[in-house]
Amino acid sequence: MYSPRVFVETCLDRQLDLIDAYSFGCLMVQDEQGGIEIAHLPFVLDRGAGPHGRLRAHVARTNPIWRLATEGRPVVAVFSGPHGYVSARWYEEPGKQVPTWNYAVVHAHGHASGPMSRDDLTALLDDLAAIHERGAPEPWSTRELDRELHESLLRGIVGFSIAIERLEGKFKLSQNRSPADQARVARALGERGRPDDLEMARLMTPRDEGR
Repeated sequence: MYSPRVFVETCLDRQLDLIDAYSFGCLMVQDEQGGIEIAHLPFVLDRGAGPHGRLRAHVARTNPIWRLATEGRPVVAVFSGPHGYVSARWYEEPGKQVPTWNYAVVHAHGHASGPMSRDDLTALLDDLAAIHERGAPEPWSTRELDRELHESLLRGIVGFSIAIERLEGKFKLSQNRSPADQARVARALGERGRPDDLEMARLMTPRDEGR
């Protein structure tokens, strides 16, 4: 990933926080013909597994990507965080600037292993439901599934894990602008008020502010 140094995010916690918050990622693996097989998947991040964490996911058994991924090829999972248009009007001298796009992304590189055992696959599905049902008035659980249906669904999917070997973080958040322009962009994002705008404005807050 092309990343000018000013936009490179090296803080492991911030990288993993983004994966946690935007856990629907894009898995990419090269196939035998040199093409790229791509799948869009919900991942579970296990922060404490290894120096950079571990990802778990599942796909339909008929999806060829799991075989490619577990044959020893390098894999990349891409997680896209908040993003949005930045108007040149927001800068101190809009006649000397052009609009841009700010965003935060993390690429997780590693190798996959699988297929998961039945117990590990069941645990993955339980974890996915628990994470995304969190805060619901009546959280749904896989334990509510009809047993026969549950078994049928398990036979139709394959689970795998990815040991993260390297993380690339790019948080393009106006770091190449003057402090005054950075403040103006953060304020304008807050005023526009879309969910991604508010999250970008939060990421632009100095890390030591308020400590």
